[in-house]
Amino acid sequence: MKLQTFKYIAFASVVLMFSSCTDWLDEVNPNQSDKDNYWQNLNQTNSTLSAAYAALASDFALNIVEEAPRSDMATPGFGRPNYPGKGSVWYYHSYTNSHISIIKKWEILYLGIFRSNQVISALENLENISSQEQWDSQMAQARFLRGLYHFYIHSAFNKGDIIIKDIVPGSLEEYNQGLSKSEDVIKFFREDLQYAFDNLPLSYDKTNQGRATKGAAATILGTSYLYEATLANPGGEPNAELIQKAVEMFEFVESSNQYELVEDLNLLFTTAGEMNKESILEIAFSNAYNTEYNTWGEDGLHTRLAFSFNGKGSNDNHVFPSLWMIDAYHNEEMDLNDDRNKVTAQIYTPVPGGEPDIEDIEITRKVSRRASAMMGMVQDDYTPYYTEVFHKAYSFPGESKKTQNGFGRYKHYNNHDILADETDLPGGVQRSGKNVVVNRLADLKLMLAECYIYQNKIGEAIAEINDIRRRWALIQLDVADYDQASLLSRLQNLEKPLETSIEGHCIRWFDLRRWGMLESNFKMHAQEKFYTQNYEVEYGEINGDAVKKWSTISRVSDPSNPDEVLVTDYEKAAENFIYDRHAWLPIPSTEEQSNTEL
Repeated sequence: MKLQTFKYIAFASVVLMFSSCTDWLDEVNPNQSDKDNYWQNLNQTNSTLSAAYAALASDFALNIVEEAPRSDMATPGFGRPNYPGKGSVWYYHSYTNSHISIIKKWEILYLGIFRSNQVISALENLENISSQEQWDSQMAQARFLRGLYHFYIHSAFNKGDIIIKDIVPGSLEEYNQGLSKSEDVIKFFREDLQYAFDNLPLSYDKTNQGRATKGAAATILGTSYLYEATLANPGGEPNAELIQKAVEMFEFVESSNQYELVEDLNLLFTTAGEMNKESILEIAFSNAYNTEYNTWGEDGLHTRLAFSFNGKGSNDNHVFPSLWMIDAYHNEEMDLNDDRNKVTAQIYTPVPGGEPDIEDIEITRKVSRRASAMMGMVQDDYTPYYTEVFHKAYSFPGESKKTQNGFGRYKHYNNHDILADETDLPGGVQRSGKNVVVNRLADLKLMLAECYIYQNKIGEAIAEINDIRRRWALIQLDVADYDQASLLSRLQNLEKPLETSIEGHCIRWFDLRRWGMLESNFKMHAQEKFYTQNYEVEYGEINGDAVKKWSTISRVSDPSNPDEVLVTDYEKAAENFIYDRHAWLPIPSTEEQSNTEL
């Protein structure tokens, strides 16, 4: 699903309907007159459907800034090993049910459900249906969104025991509903998603691009089957029947001829690559609409993610890649026989009193194509980054930040491809218009590979993994080198995190939880030791006659390096993590205080 709907005027006409995430909770029966008087035709129901989609535009819907350091993907800003910033509560697992991000996530997802129920109710009560085809399409989209939002809340909160919202509440009693058991919630959202799968088209014409498709419904359905199958026995034998259902959904998407892996690095996590052929579910943002709205409100069309992942300045809400991720990307095994691993670099030779001599040379990549697409790092001194290369864009390290600066930056949400600096954004550094990809084909192929591993179809699983590795010009895995256990371990510890890293709705956290690896994974990373190294830049412009040295990391100590510093991650995270307290988010304090049925 490519949510380009947000970029059209139709959304602007309804965004006022949810200008506050909580205002509607204070109203007494706000929908009775609307149901009777407002929704008179399919144009009006379509406007409310746009508002239901728009809940995904809130940064709190996915909580990417919080979930990256909560898992093993990131650290929360400057300060290693003691982080003082806002993100530290997630990194240290010290959050409680009164944390604003937990409260807002719950509210915005239930707001999306509220709007979806409005559409469903309005369509069911519509007297004059001008087009049965449009009615069917809107109902299928509304059911998809209601199912999606319930699936998100079920996956994130309270071991899946959450509130099912299947009506537009018309009284205080209908607002205050009790919790349902996880299995009942699963049954409910699956019925919505199955309805959407049965009734949505594979694609639309250009005038309707951006709406939910059959492929999006199949992807979420398959993910829900995989999650349930593995979470029932974390780290053990999954439910074979559910795994087969997941396979059927994933194979349908893969064989639908609607999606393909993108190989052009200029079209991966860039503005030019928005809504590309790999995208299944994507949230579209824009700087062009609702520019008068508050930067910190959830009713604009911008996102604040670019600033948090940019990592410049002293703000305490930055997100940097974790040490093990930087090391893993740096050490990916490239296929040296693949010409795509050859790049053109420039050598600048200073000329006293004049312009430097510039020589183009062909070199073998020092980091993989995947690393270049997903992360800015010191060794990548030939890939443009904010019109420079990475070490020039940041000009680090200063001595005070040598062990703290993260040694790299994720690229997924930055405007590194179109700006010289995030301060050039219209409206300021917190108002990015870059899209957010939630689900794409590569993620689906890795979930399908995981299912094949459980079915002991090692050849089929490796074929899916190799499709992705071939796109990045990485060496191909050999079936002879893997059995069921070793291939699953590789997928869990390398293939899946390096491909999906900080994407989607809590992908890494949910994966570790259902694999039974949350606690052991934090302990493993807490014991890892890395050492700072002075990296000598070979390519790119050199200031003056001396070659500048920049800080990077290695798992191997160099006793001859007087500047070497030992750096570690996740020590306090490993100490603080308690499965029963942290594996799921708690019911927010505001819901506990206001809902008499809890």
